[in-house]
Amino acid sequence: MSVHDGDPGRGDVGEIERLARRRREKVDDLDLGRHHAVRCGEWAATSWHAESGRAFVGEAEAIVRELDVLLSTVDEHGAALELYARELDDIQAAQAVLERARSRAQEARDRSSATLVVLEAEAELQIGLPGVSTPADHRRLERSRLARDIDDAVAELGAVGRRWAELVDRRHAADHRLISALHGGGAVGALEDRAEAARHVRSPEDALRVVSGTTPFELAALLEEVPVLAVVIGRASPEAVQEWWESLAVGVAVDADGFSAAQLALLAGAPGLLGTLDGLPPGARVRANGLAARRQIAENDRTIAGVLADPRRDVAMDGLVEALRRENEYLARAAALPPAVQLYTYDRAGDRIVEMIGDWEAPPERVYTYVPGTFSEMADFWAVEGGVQEVGDWLVESDGVDSVAFVYKDGRFPGGGGVVSPTDTMGFAAGILEANDPGFARESGERLASFQRGLHADRLFSSASTSPTEVAVGHSWGLADVLASEVAGAQYDHVVSLAGAGAVDDWQPDPTTEYDSLRYWDTLGLAQATGGVYAGRNPQSLVAFEDHVFESDGDRALDWDSSVSERLDVMNDNHRLIASTDRENREALERLRDELRSTEVWPR
Repeated sequence: MSVHDGDPGRGDVGEIERLARRRREKVDDLDLGRHHAVRCGEWAATSWHAESGRAFVGEAEAIVRELDVLLSTVDEHGAALELYARELDDIQAAQAVLERARSRAQEARDRSSATLVVLEAEAELQIGLPGVSTPADHRRLERSRLARDIDDAVAELGAVGRRWAELVDRRHAADHRLISALHGGGAVGALEDRAEAARHVRSPEDALRVVSGTTPFELAALLEEVPVLAVVIGRASPEAVQEWWESLAVGVAVDADGFSAAQLALLAGAPGLLGTLDGLPPGARVRANGLAARRQIAENDRTIAGVLADPRRDVAMDGLVEALRRENEYLARAAALPPAVQLYTYDRAGDRIVEMIGDWEAPPERVYTYVPGTFSEMADFWAVEGGVQEVGDWLVESDGVDSVAFVYKDGRFPGGGGVVSPTDTMGFAAGILEANDPGFARESGERLASFQRGLHADRLFSSASTSPTEVAVGHSWGLADVLASEVAGAQYDHVVSLAGAGAVDDWQPDPTTEYDSLRYWDTLGLAQATGGVYAGRNPQSLVAFEDHVFESDGDRALDWDSSVSERLDVMNDNHRLIASTDRENREALERLRDELRSTEVWPR
């Protein structure tokens, strides 16, 4: 069918008018919702004097801005549908006139054609009669009139066809105007424009510019429409991210926490992306991950409800419910205002979590990066007892200076299963082999070095006079990660081994860094004595490390004739003890604190 053979009046005008009325009614509903949101925000601004109140005001203002855009868009849609309905009604009326004219012309043509055929047949039979010498002479005038009638009818059909084509074009134009109105201007138009721009970004900087100024709804919808945009943004350098982020607060009002409306909108629209973006200030990442924590709590609650409703529930499923509830308790502290848990990184799907302890805005004079060891899982951060934050917490509380600790697990660690709930840790042998793999350590070390580069984009590190002292503490395999990060470009003022594993073969000590090893006699040390752990490149055998060996209560309780199994049990406990705040580990922790008060670089 050609374009002119179409049905220009297709569609139900009454249904379109009904849709327009519904849009108008929705405007009234949205306007009422906006009114209530404004009133709530005004009340909170004057009566709710707390950080949570300020956050509520910010959320209310963001909702009002979203509603303003939505109100305008829905109103535009209603007006566009009304115009479209009127145009369609006119087209249908004109089409009805043309259909009647076409029917009359076809009937006239067919009637005259049929009569003319009969007369021509008669003419053949009338030759030789008086006045008829040829067929053309038979009823010549009548036949001429019929021929003219046929020509007139065909001409009329041609005119009808041209006017019909004009109606088809008019309908196409009306369709295009409606599509433009529905997709242009307001929320939808802005999103379409941004989505088109996002599909053609050539650099991370271009991607950052595309998302600037979006509302939470627009950003969430944009990342769903063009998912590769998040990947491109994730490749931005920390320096580019820091410059972009600061530009969003230049010359505009900021809230009590220093965030502009544009920054808050981005944090609300894509907390998962912003909460893991190197170069963003720690406070912004903590805010984003608090929002991400709320979403994960809701998802966990849905899973728990589904499990509890399953009549086939077994002991393993009950264990999953308990694990998710513990996780939710931890995440609720991260989602609180102010947060009781500060998540610098939270990416559950990627098995990534970094908890920040202390006040970054103080600002800190010392920054710790604590890396736990083999078999570490995200669930260790919300363990019932003995979480991996113990040493970091103790250092921040007792070191006598303003300090911040990052308890770091970015990605799967050796022996880890990579699944949060239910935790699926590898077997012991497989985990130990992975912990002794230099390739695994190098890959992890590159991530740790990237983590430090992200921190260094902060203004705190802009000059030597303001830069804090940086201390990396690695327990067990965590030391291999720390030393591999030095190979990848990280630099620390002090590196501390807590029963550390070893170093990759191309690691060399930094002459400006102090290295200390604190340990008990433990099972890792027993394995290291064989030379099979990192080819003998262990802290106690590396001259750059000052080695401090302590005696535990378990060591002192052993007799000369204690069994091998008893000694192994004590050595196992000792490996855990050095990374704890147990009373009997207080001597080692205090020695660590003393070592941090001065710097003795290698060679001493």
